[in-house]
Amino acid sequence: MYDPERGWSLSFSGCGFLGFYHVGATRCLSEHAPHLLRDARMLFGSSAGALHAVVFLSGISLDLLMQILVDTVQSARSRNIGILHPSFNLGRHIQKILQRHLPDNIHRLISGKMCISLTRVSDGENVLVSDFQSKDEVVDALLCSSFIPFFCGIIPPSFRGVRYMDGGASDNVPFFDAKTTITVSPFYGEYDICPKVTSTNFLHVDLTKLSLRLCSENAYLLMRALFPPDLKVLGEICLRGYLDALRFLEENGMYGR
Repeated sequence: MYDPERGWSLSFSGCGFLGFYHVGATRCLSEHAPHLLRDARMLFGSSAGALHAVVFLSGISLDLLMQILVDTVQSARSRNIGILHPSFNLGRHIQKILQRHLPDNIHRLISGKMCISLTRVSDGENVLVSDFQSKDEVVDALLCSSFIPFFCGIIPPSFRGVRYMDGGASDNVPFFDAKTTITVSPFYGEYDICPKVTSTNFLHVDLTKLSLRLCSENAYLLMRALFPPDLKVLGEICLRGYLDALRFLEENGMYGR
């Protein structure tokens, strides 16, 4: 949560192709409360959330990020079985994008400012990495954090000689202090910025800090996180992120200040 006295951080959840939500939320914050992004002590992220936060810190515009996401979805959906087609390797696709667009000094831009959630393959333990020595290390960490077995390949990638997989498998919404962290997620749940449902169903399932409300909307979103819908639906998810962030600002008295 936002705490102007103690400082604050932001955490972007892992969410696969629903990363469009993070773009919408970040655009809203940058337009109406830029200090939340500019003055945050730390950005946290897992999988798609980590990719989003690192790209944002690199200085790449949200418009370019949106186009990159659109191109990725179109490439995945162009195959007759989508992301599962043998000719489409999501890991290699992400690697090419990162090498092409991230600046060579990205490790200096994000060290001490960005914390990436990884899951160590050998024991399933979560590892948070916030110090990077090169651009290649940043790319390696992001590939590890985003690696979903079978969807991204068979053999997990490595970071500093150790194999890791999707950070969401052990901590999908990473943070150090829950009381001073603004959490962002496209899933219906107990986050600061997330969709809200009017139902009185308060049943939740807590898995790797992915606190999900048990509802049909989340079942649909979980499927679409792995198998992207058409761009119209993803555009609506981006708008949802913007509006949810706007509601957060209004509820905390930060809109229009």
